[in-house]
Amino acid sequence: MRQSRPTFQISVGTRVLDLIVGPNIGRGAFGEIYSAIDTKTGILWALKTESLRAKRKTLYFEYQILTQVQSSPYFPRLGFYGRTENFAFFSMEALGPSLTAILRHFNKLQFNMSTSIRTVYHILKCIESFHSLGFVHRDIKPGNILTREGSEHPLCLIDFGLSKVYVNPETGQHLPQRRHVGFRGTRAFASRNAHLSRDLSRRDDLISWFYLAYEFIVAPLPWRHISDRNQILTCKDNFDVESLCAPVAPELYDIWKHISSLEFADAPNYSLIYHKVMEIAKSHEVNFDEPLEWAEFLHQNRQTVASQLGSIEATKYLNIIDDGAYSGNKETFDQPLISPNITTPSPFSHISVSEECCTCCKCY
Repeated sequence: MRQSRPTFQISVGTRVLDLIVGPNIGRGAFGEIYSAIDTKTGILWALKTESLRAKRKTLYFEYQILTQVQSSPYFPRLGFYGRTENFAFFSMEALGPSLTAILRHFNKLQFNMSTSIRTVYHILKCIESFHSLGFVHRDIKPGNILTREGSEHPLCLIDFGLSKVYVNPETGQHLPQRRHVGFRGTRAFASRNAHLSRDLSRRDDLISWFYLAYEFIVAPLPWRHISDRNQILTCKDNFDVESLCAPVAPELYDIWKHISSLEFADAPNYSLIYHKVMEIAKSHEVNFDEPLEWAEFLHQNRQTVASQLGSIEATKYLNIIDDGAYSGNKETFDQPLISPNITTPSPFSHISVSEECCTCCKCY
């Protein structure tokens, strides 16, 4: 019998350090995500939580990774980590809804062509940045891309529970390929290698990106409504990229040829991929300066969250984090902290390079 997910709820109005917890805005495998407002600055944060009863805990693992990618604008700005008697949590920049949530809001599978092409471009930026920092994600999909209002970096990559280090910290070389690691990722966007339980690398993140790009720019993936993993693999084996892409974006086939030719440890030619995406943008007369299709929706969403928190100050989103803002001892009231100040070591020394991810197959 399948075990139920350990659940808990934080009441609206609970105080955690300087944050007042607001409504639930999302859900993870073993915890919830809440909006929260800083009582001192009026800045809106997201508070990601995880039950201490969770059989497999990934929250601190994610926090470790986030500490290592703060130099890049393609990831949420990070606040602080802590624990109560019932759950662990960390605070991070309050971003807009995921691409999946926005598409559901508009009841569609694609944005307009201009937004779709620019979205694909910015997601590639996120992935390249993550790779440059020594990680592979292993679960690239629209649901793991959050939106950011009013920024030249409108998208952020999130959810690092399946991520791993791919560089040996001592040698700087690519870690060797392992055998039979199990399925990693999401069925619709996982590479063939994931279906075959092979170790995943940068090429596989880009294959997932390609499936996403195809769905945004060309048409829904042929296996979009199939749930059986073996049937999906068969569809991917028979995926005629050249003929399917030709009417809308033949340049995608050039990208596919490069990505699909990469060996496990090969470095992708990101410049080539960017060049081809820009060719697609040019052929469709895309203006990178015009508002993205979801711009007004993001603004309305922010106003809604602010209203739920009952303060106009909550409309102030995080722009710059003061790294020392949470360095001192802080008091909690409704939820006393066990560890209010945790010094986070580098994941290159504390994240195992063998296997630190789950084997579950996530849905869309």
